[in-house]
Amino acid sequence: MIENYLLEELVTFQKLGTLQKTAAQLAITQPTVTRGMQKLEEELGVKLFDRQPNRIQLTAAGELAAKEAAAVLEREDQMVTRVQNFVAQNRALKIGAVMPGPLIILEQMVGAPLFNHQINHRLLAPAEVEATLFNDQLGMVFTNVDLTGGDLVSLLIGEERLFVALDRSLPQANQTAVSFADLAGMSFIVLDEIGAWKDVIDEEIKDAHFMYQNECNAMAEIIHHSNFPYFTTNVTIKDEADRVKCAIKDPKAVMPIYATLKRSRYTQVARLVEHMKARWAKLPTSPSSGGTNVLK
Repeated sequence: MIENYLLEELVTFQKLGTLQKTAAQLAITQPTVTRGMQKLEEELGVKLFDRQPNRIQLTAAGELAAKEAAAVLEREDQMVTRVQNFVAQNRALKIGAVMPGPLIILEQMVGAPLFNHQINHRLLAPAEVEATLFNDQLGMVFTNVDLTGGDLVSLLIGEERLFVALDRSLPQANQTAVSFADLAGMSFIVLDEIGAWKDVIDEEIKDAHFMYQNECNAMAEIIHHSNFPYFTTNVTIKDEADRVKCAIKDPKAVMPIYATLKRSRYTQVARLVEHMKARWAKLPTSPSSGGTNVLK
């Protein structure tokens, strides 16, 4: 079996082009690199280098060998990472999300996780989900897309509904429900960490001005001392007398929530998923305070 240090020397030489630079990069001597490359040629039984008096370069076989060596080293790194992440996951399952709502519900479920877990509060971009699950960096991710297929399964938890809180003086506050088009051109106070909901409002509300806030307390102060509208959902809705909560009737204002995980983890999280479903079923489907608005 070819030792990894020989593969690393070959890959480094392919990147840097000289024995001197290779030795410096790997913190070894140039004769050590020379001996290593000769040993690798002997083990493979092929000529990897074209040696000239003042120059050495890879042959076509050497280029191929370097490419394959890089792939072997990368697979080994991935294996180490996956094994380490797997062990970590079995100590405490890490749970993430692409939107904050499900994590809020999870934190409110006193005694309900039913196994040792940790919440990853950094919201994921949708493109990150599959890689973090396959590499066992996270054991479960709440997503707004069904990713069932292959080794993954997505279990529907419920629906998160987007509402808008409007000052009573605004004409839209007199409507039973509003559309995204009704909100065009308005200025909103928005919490920065809203994940997938940010894409929805950015795409659906034309010519709007979003004033993103990093801290919940700062946002609460601005809301209290201004009449700017803001967004809430059936997860985060609160009773506030100075705002009218309006449902948004567009289809994209309703986001399905899935628990997405590897099929091999289903038994581990099944009870938690059922608890989440039961808790989600109790959430309002329309604003329950600040007016008589209903989703139509």
